[in-house]
Amino acid sequence: MVVGVPAEELQRRVLEEWAPALKMESKVEELTERELAAFERAFERLLVFQFPEREVRDIFVRHKGEILFGCMIAKAQFDADFDGESPDSGKFGMTVTRACYLGVGDDWEDASPFSTGSPQNWIHSGTSLLGGTAGNDIKIGKNQVTVVVGVGSYHPSPKIESFAFWVDGNPKPTVTVGYLWKVSDLHVKELDKAIILYEDRTFLAKVFISAALGTSVEDYPYLLGVSFLPESILRADKQDAATIASATNKVVLVT
Repeated sequence: MVVGVPAEELQRRVLEEWAPALKMESKVEELTERELAAFERAFERLLVFQFPEREVRDIFVRHKGEILFGCMIAKAQFDADFDGESPDSGKFGMTVTRACYLGVGDDWEDASPFSTGSPQNWIHSGTSLLGGTAGNDIKIGKNQVTVVVGVGSYHPSPKIESFAFWVDGNPKPTVTVGYLWKVSDLHVKELDKAIILYEDRTFLAKVFISAALGTSVEDYPYLLGVSFLPESILRADKQDAATIASATNKVVLVT
């Protein structure tokens, strides 16, 4: 079963249109027929069949091309073959984005609580997991490529009014969610364009919560995304967050 536009067609667009437009021809590598088949299977199992909510599945399907773009970047960056969700030794795979890949903590809940009334650091170098300088960007290491397609909250009653992102030091348009999440049971906001994070890119994220809710509140924001990592990072001996986020593993670094 092929969900959305076939990967072969999306790869053609990446090679002929997207990569040249972004001057990234040297940063992508074409997937083989076998790798494209593995991508289709992993995409379906991980991002389509897993979600009973049609709305979440549709977000991933709409961004399938950008996710494939990330896979092609990862193939060039890792100098390895793509091998689905459970890659063999020497290859790389894909999974949903974990909080530790961006240095947040053991899971996304670790960022809470947040102070109110002013922008608060969310994804930054100064988390307990990374131990860097608060408010500084994180830096993506050579063993990660992540494609962010949306933001969400695990909290049953989200308090966050908006998100702000900086990529390579450049501020992106604010993503407003407060009204949307108050009037809907679906606490997910799709991004207009995916944010693709690869080696040496820097990233910073902040949240804003109204002071009308008190001085400090609980909320559990997360990134809706897909990450590509080498088998050496995905295997069982690197399951825990502290090991993955260690500087020696070159997944996420401080600035």
